[in-house]
Amino acid sequence: METLFVSRDAVLKRKENTLFISVNGEARPFPIEKIRHIVLMSESRLNSRLLCLCGANGVRISVFDYYGYFKGAFEPIDQSASGRVKLEQARSILDPSERMGIARELVRGAGHNMRANLLYYRYRGEMGVNSAVQQMDALMERIGKAPDPPGLMGMEGQLHQQYYAAWRHIDPGLDFGRRVRRPPNNPINCLISFLNQMTYAVVRHETCKTHLDGSLSWLHAPGNGRSSLSLDLSEPFKPLFTDVLIFRMTRKRMIKDNWFEQHDGVCLLTELGRRHVAEQFSGRLEETVQKRTYREWVYREALNLERHVMGIAEYESFKRRL
Repeated sequence: METLFVSRDAVLKRKENTLFISVNGEARPFPIEKIRHIVLMSESRLNSRLLCLCGANGVRISVFDYYGYFKGAFEPIDQSASGRVKLEQARSILDPSERMGIARELVRGAGHNMRANLLYYRYRGEMGVNSAVQQMDALMERIGKAPDPPGLMGMEGQLHQQYYAAWRHIDPGLDFGRRVRRPPNNPINCLISFLNQMTYAVVRHETCKTHLDGSLSWLHAPGNGRSSLSLDLSEPFKPLFTDVLIFRMTRKRMIKDNWFEQHDGVCLLTELGRRHVAEQFSGRLEETVQKRTYREWVYREALNLERHVMGIAEYESFKRRL
């Protein structure tokens, strides 16, 4: 078990060298040496003894708030720091030509995987997505002409606009209007926001296994107090995690009204909703494609970027086979 998702109010305790999680008074043991990442998605209580156990065993803890947003993490001692990689990463970002080369490849990966999702349903007779696919093809041909990261982000926004507009042709339940964040206003927007946050958390965890510095990024502007590299590397994977799961749950009629609480134009997942969505997300990470799990592909993506900055091999973003 690489990642343990805790979606209910819980108490986390250390008993000798074992993690115990109590929910509604029932405690369950988890061998700490088999866990590398704990994601807390509801109110949880823990103490410094547990943090020491996690730190000694290299376990990262990611914390989500009531609204489903990633708010912070407990990081074990960095055992893989490399000054040489950090210097080469900074050099790559400070070189405008090299920065744009990687940023364009990240957007190409995102665009390719969004387009692949639409083609999957077009092959199955949903011809209404055709117009969006053609518009996205035209936009992707212009990626190489984007002058700078803000221009490229604008192009990525246009790709998403075309992509989201086509969702209603896949299933009427996916017609969610315009994309609304912080806070989301309906169940589909709520699921997009929540699953994107989970994707960021997992990408951040896998990136931390390499020597890359999480605060240095190519597409998103490096800033204070945020892991902008995980935002970069999440771009090719959001269509494969977030969007595919929403398509799957909607078309299989899995989504229930009691997964959400809605008031004053705000839509949030309930504890029950978080639990079901987390189960789906956890299963998706372990699905195998091209002989590797998606989780392994995320790690390899970060590793490929590290190999690029060290001059070993050219970076190419992960693209779903058509």
